[in-house]
Amino acid sequence: MAKIIINNNDYLLFDFDNEAEFEKAVIENQKSLFGKDSIYIDIKKRIGKRGYRGIPDAFLIDFYDSKDPQLYIVENEIASHDVYSNITEQIARFSASIISSQNQIRDILLKAINEDSEIEKEMENRLKATVFKNITDLIIYLVEKDVKIVVAINEITSDLNLAFKIFRDPPDIVLLQRYQCDNDILYYYEPMREEIEDIGTGKSKTKKSVDFDTVVCAAFEDGFKHAYVQNNAWWEIRLSQEAREKLKYLAIYEKLPLAHIKHVAEIDKIEPYKDTGKFIVYLKNKKTIKPIPLGTGKKGEAPQSPRYTTMEKLLKAKSIHELWK
Repeated sequence: MAKIIINNNDYLLFDFDNEAEFEKAVIENQKSLFGKDSIYIDIKKRIGKRGYRGIPDAFLIDFYDSKDPQLYIVENEIASHDVYSNITEQIARFSASIISSQNQIRDILLKAINEDSEIEKEMENRLKATVFKNITDLIIYLVEKDVKIVVAINEITSDLNLAFKIFRDPPDIVLLQRYQCDNDILYYYEPMREEIEDIGTGKSKTKKSVDFDTVVCAAFEDGFKHAYVQNNAWWEIRLSQEAREKLKYLAIYEKLPLAHIKHVAEIDKIEPYKDTGKFIVYLKNKKTIKPIPLGTGKKGEAPQSPRYTTMEKLLKAKSIHELWK
């Protein structure tokens, strides 16, 4: 059984009894799961035409990039072997509904926002940083662009990942688990967009979204030779739909004793990697650049997990420290 230890206290996995209980936890923790710039609209209305109808658990509007906000359909599920086929069927119906029922989705959202004063107020505040004159203009824009799907679930398994491989563009997955020690409850989560977690500091300083087109991956010598050099690829990277659309380049941070970025490549294509729920990035036009060393040497400067930046910033940087400012 999974445990979390905090201050010498063991927190044991305390699973959800039903979907309603899980959904309540999702709503309570929505800003952590989906991003502080998102608005979760808790409304369940059937969308789609005959044969392709579905009822989303909620809609989500992501304002991280105020110039290009994004609409998501949210599906909240308790994991089980029986539920995987249901999830894929639901996502297939939602995908069809997104194309055929734009006006219906628009009307549902406008009505829901108009009837909830708190959401309406938050929407009005968010509009100030956008180019849209009013909420109606924003919603029309959102439903006419590519609407994405995100699944919140309490367990991510290989079966779930395999089920999602049937989709050309797999949905984002958010993990939420509950743990308990006596009467104390805590949550473990994996957010919708890890790249936002990484570059959020930049936005908090500038109040503007931070662009990225490059992922920096850390590598030991053996892994670098096997994946990057011999196979022109890098794999098992967790990437959101948004990241998969924006990324154009991959850079390698070679760990100690080298501790520098020297190799960059263009991204040729990105595909699901086996049953991991992560992705393999195929590379082309690999190049060697002047080594970019660590700067301050402070803890956290050297990338351990994927980090995000722009190629323009990377090529101008004199030290890795400058990439994460």
